[in-house]
Amino acid sequence: MTGKLRVFGLAATALVLVLTACVPKAEQGSGNRATLIGRAVLPADTFLPGTAPVGIALDPEINGRELPFGDMPVQGFSSLIPRDGGNWVALQDNGFGTMANSPDYPLGWFHLHLDLDDPPAKGGPVEVLEFVALSDPAEKIPFAISLADSAGRPLTGADFDPESFVRMNDGSFWVGEEFGPSLVHVGPDGVILEKPVPIPVVPPLRPYSRGSPVLRTPDHPDLRFLRNEEMRTGLANLPRSGGIEGLARNASGNRIYAAVEKPMNDDSERDRRVILEFDPERHGFTGIFWLYRADRLDISLASFEAVTDQVFLVLERDPGQGPGAEIKRIYRIDLESLDKYGYLNKTLVCDLMNIQDSGNLTRAEEGAIGLGETYSFPYVTPECLAVVDDRTLLVANDNNYPMSVGRRPPDTPDDNEFILLRLSRPLTEGD
Repeated sequence: MTGKLRVFGLAATALVLVLTACVPKAEQGSGNRATLIGRAVLPADTFLPGTAPVGIALDPEINGRELPFGDMPVQGFSSLIPRDGGNWVALQDNGFGTMANSPDYPLGWFHLHLDLDDPPAKGGPVEVLEFVALSDPAEKIPFAISLADSAGRPLTGADFDPESFVRMNDGSFWVGEEFGPSLVHVGPDGVILEKPVPIPVVPPLRPYSRGSPVLRTPDHPDLRFLRNEEMRTGLANLPRSGGIEGLARNASGNRIYAAVEKPMNDDSERDRRVILEFDPERHGFTGIFWLYRADRLDISLASFEAVTDQVFLVLERDPGQGPGAEIKRIYRIDLESLDKYGYLNKTLVCDLMNIQDSGNLTRAEEGAIGLGETYSFPYVTPECLAVVDDRTLLVANDNNYPMSVGRRPPDTPDDNEFILLRLSRPLTEGD
């Protein structure tokens, strides 16, 4: 592939997201496998110089890495937004996964440059250009934060878990975070602009709300300071790490769509997921929502992306990694296409566990999974998805450094890997 990447319909616009309800009848066959046409790898052991030590709450050794780290690892990419010239903005999650183990982890996003043009077998280079930290100097956040007494009130992984974001025309961002869950409005400099917006419980799921009008994990601001963990869990209607994982802005720019990653705790339909419509001008949800049926009960909705105003992509993932990875799939959905039960229909676009590497961009490697002619993406959390053009997708993993070991198990931390995929048919082509 030659020349620089051009992003299809995304640079200032973003995604409307749609989900779907029928599990596909047929698996992806060899006739519609995606092809690997570009790959870039940021090594796992990449750190941002000059930052403070992190990881004091973790074990002193994980997968051969000694902790705490002297500098912040460049890891945890949960969402991507394109810029010009092969540059991307990569949102970082809360750090090490929980409020308890990430109070020293700065929140923010990275500016990256990806070289995805005809990369060698080990993947093209990734250049880290800048880190933009999140902060709340104007005290817009209505609950206590971990570094409330520090200059500028910087935010850490004990305050929010950012998992997705979209950029608005004024340069600001809306961030979907999991701890509440909530939507957080942030300026281009990382400064919080207003009070976070909670996520309402939609009417079909109100019987499972446990008395709350909004979704709440055990780490919701209303619950997080309760000392009794059993009480927090009992009052929550969502599990931990089950909040907003996908966020999409429609092509017109007047709506944002928030996708809830997991089912509510008491919902008997364990494969049911929900998407809600948000009006960024009014800073509130519209009351419009969609129901989506996941392939399996343990599936998380990991990412969403817009193709057109009506057609969208959803990335499903199971909790497995390495030899245990099974479902890492991208589906096409149409917001106006529902089954007889009112769930969104979906069509398989790409199986990330069955990709063709006909250009020999990777080579089989002893001890590694998924390299070579049949390439796969066996990471526990493939969370970044972007449409490059009508036939091309960019996918990246959240490497959960140093915990995840999907590519080279059992004890080699995963790299940050970015892959460019050529699809067998256009995304805009009807089913």
